[in-house]
Amino acid sequence: MIYNFKTLRKQILGLSLSEGNFSKRGFEEGSKAQKRLEDVGKTVMMGYNVAVENGRGDDMQSIISAIKSEKIGFFHEGIAMGLYTLDLFSITRKNHFWNFVKEEGNHHEYMAYIGAGLAIGVFNKGFEKFIAKACPMCGCLVLDGIGFYHAFFKPKRTLKQYKIPKSIEKNRFYLERFDNGVGRAIWFYDSGNPEAIAKTIHSFPADRRGDIWSGVGLAAAYAGGVPEEDIFKLKKLSGNYSVMLGQGAFLAAHTRHKAGNPTNDESTVEILVGESAKSCDELANQVIEQLDKRNRYVDNKPSFQVFLEYVQDWVSANISYQESKVLSLS
Repeated sequence: MIYNFKTLRKQILGLSLSEGNFSKRGFEEGSKAQKRLEDVGKTVMMGYNVAVENGRGDDMQSIISAIKSEKIGFFHEGIAMGLYTLDLFSITRKNHFWNFVKEEGNHHEYMAYIGAGLAIGVFNKGFEKFIAKACPMCGCLVLDGIGFYHAFFKPKRTLKQYKIPKSIEKNRFYLERFDNGVGRAIWFYDSGNPEAIAKTIHSFPADRRGDIWSGVGLAAAYAGGVPEEDIFKLKKLSGNYSVMLGQGAFLAAHTRHKAGNPTNDESTVEILVGESAKSCDELANQVIEQLDKRNRYVDNKPSFQVFLEYVQDWVSANISYQESKVLSLS
């Protein structure tokens, strides 16, 4: 009976891995990054399907341990999406997701919030109660997940018609986090092609471009898929938004280090930030400790926004130093 219920749950709520194929999504095909990015998307979907079918079953940890460490963050994102989906539809047990974040998914807290945002986007649910219950500083990352869902699964509406959910459009801080997710999805939509990415972002209203570039930087450093020369090209094409691009790469480095799964190749972070991924993580931890992640607001601003202001100043100083070195050698 339990087996049948699990199977039925997966049949009703499960995702076909073909949803990650660029041909099905209408994304750019034939690029160097396509296979890598399709694999990333399918890893998230695999995690989602496992969670939808099994919940936080006894075999969850053994399933997680079978995933390559470099992709484990994506798998956790999918697990979180699946567990929050179960919570949305469960009549009695509604803490699958929150218990996961407190326990085995704690190191992947950021990716878990993004995964919950995907579920909220898919089923068109509210997010205010989620933010109130989540970590006061970083719970807003759920909006990143919502933005990614809209751009990845509804690209025409989000990337061509520039539609924003009504629950988000009037709150500037919410919109900025939503646009970070839109930027991450553009990395997939344009398959890591620097020229195509710059063209897509340039079509957006100017006041949204910076946060979208930040999302691109995060995806470039976290999901990857392109050679160094494309990262240099991406940085050049970002123009006045290079600090925001670097901010995204900084966040990717911190997210991976917090979870204990840094990549072997951290050149993207070094190119876009001007410092090592380890240095990014160290600074992030210092600022978070200083601000205290238990605080939702600092000086009447969302604490995550204040955190990002520190990051932007640091990245800006690094980029300026890099540029001064280049000038001195020319």
